[in-house]
Amino acid sequence: MVFDVERFRKVVKMTGERAMLDAKMNNTYIVYQKGSELVREYPDGRIEKDSGMEPLS
Repeated sequence: MVFDVERFRKVVKMTGERAMLDAKMNNTYIVYQKGSELVREYPDGRIEKDSGMEPLS
């Protein structure tokens, strides 16, 4: 079986987009790692550091 990197990237991108749509519908935020920090991104585009969690190595 051959691993299709482009297909994988597309699925990851679509998953993130879906998470943001769900966050908007439920008036909440998503959390992800940006560089070495965890951030919260709100549906209005605002991004905050999430100091309550340790980022993955």
